Amino acid sequence: MSVTNSQQSIKVREAIASMGFYDPPLENRNPEEYMLMDFNEPPLPPPPEVIEKISVLLKNRIHAYPIYGDFLDKLSEYVGVPTENLLLTNGSDQGIDVILRCLLENGDEVKMAQPGFPMFRQVAGTLGCSVVGPQFPPDFNFPHQGLKASVNEKTRLIVVINPNNPTGSPVSLVQIEDLLKSFPDIPVLVDEAYYEFSGDTCVSLLSSYSNLIIIRTFSKALGMPSLRLGYVIARPDFIIHLQKIRGPYDVNVVAVFAAREQLMNPEHWQGIVKHLLEESKPALEKYFDENKVKYYSNQTNFMLVEPQDTVAAVKFLKENKILVRPMSPPISHTFRMSLRMLPDMHRFMEVYSRFLKS
Repeated sequence: MSVTNSQQSIKVREAIASMGFYDPPLENRNPEEYMLMDFNEPPLPPPPEVIEKISVLLKNRIHAYPIYGDFLDKLSEYVGVPTENLLLTNGSDQGIDVILRCLLENGDEVKMAQPGFPMFRQVAGTLGCSVVGPQFPPDFNFPHQGLKASVNEKTRLIVVINPNNPTGSPVSLVQIEDLLKSFPDIPVLVDEAYYEFSGDTCVSLLSSYSNLIIIRTFSKALGMPSLRLGYVIARPDFIIHLQKIRGPYDVNVVAVFAAREQLMNPEHWQGIVKHLLEESKPALEKYFDENKVKYYSNQTNFMLVEPQDTVAAVKFLKENKILVRPMSPPISHTFRMSLRMLPDMHRFMEVYSRFLKS
């Protein structure tokens, strides 16, 4: 998508005019036609009883502005912090948006190991700011010392994605605490989108470090990417400022209702997580090992794969109705694939075996 100067009728800010699009390839992803392994989505929806309750809710409440009832109390119990430490957002993307808008001024820099989640760069760009930092090495180990060394007088925010998306790299609690200690005047934002898979969190550090901010999402393990719900975890004096930016009705009541049901009845989504990590993942890794396919293991619901010919592999899979995500530079020699239930993984293996023989 582009707009020429002759078409431009309204003058926009230079930061907006000069930035590119974050345009993930979401179109033509028909789940009835393709097996979707390209966007780290959950393989199954919430249980039927949750879907049925949502239908009833829509009949009775769609005409009213949202109220959230005791959801923050339930979320507080789940996270292990008081409600004053929490802010609901319209997906974790809005969490990124309100945090960066709260902190950044034109010309500021955000430090983040590269590559990372593109939404950080997109939001920073709207504010006339940049996201820069060290590259992950070929083994994708977190470049901790490089990130520390990159911090300078322009740095207004440090971002750590744990585990990293798209590399899957873990970041230890010791490394996160070292960043918090080393830069006490710079906020450190930790993206824990895959917490329910990795089990790693830095929430325990919140009481000791006022510069810690955490964001999470209900889009991954909890199975609600279409409903758009996330949350911020931080000190109450920072949450208050974020509330000024987030609109009072930005979070829809259907998302909150579904999330409450998921938290109150976790057996379904926790069973899926267990299946993916204990059955699907080991089966896929065994298959790749036996067929000498290079891959990068991690504790998420996705995996980076490095075929001899990435373009051909992605094309072959798509021709066989399987979508995976080709990566951009500097890791364009890989594709990312989501884990699915074991029967789907067997289908992937069968198709990929035909690719290897072609």
